[in-house]
Amino acid sequence: MTIGQRIQQARERTGISQTRLAQLLGVTRSACSQWESGSGTSPRRDRLEQIARLLAVNYEWLATGHGSMRGRAVKGRQNTTITPEEQELLALFSHFSATARRALIDFLRALS
Repeated sequence: MTIGQRIQQARERTGISQTRLAQLLGVTRSACSQWESGSGTSPRRDRLEQIARLLAVNYEWLATGHGSMRGRAVKGRQNTTITPEEQELLALFSHFSATARRALIDFLRALS
């Protein structure tokens, strides 16, 4: 199975479209389509790591096909599938600087 096929399988398992994945990643739908079809280049490592987080799959499996498909379980949750809202938060979070990430985490902890 190719990287593109694994991306497609993980994306379909989470029930999101190529268009939505592209929005979450900040790329075009065409880029996602090319990755999945193998007609273009594969995503860079940092992008592949982001895809693995968004689709809740193991990075090693996504990149190489080795290991388990399922990502690590979130503490206290039985289901490793993340919601669209969680996907959006992860996508937005990945664009912040380290300082902004720390400030956001501190803010969210204060709210909870």
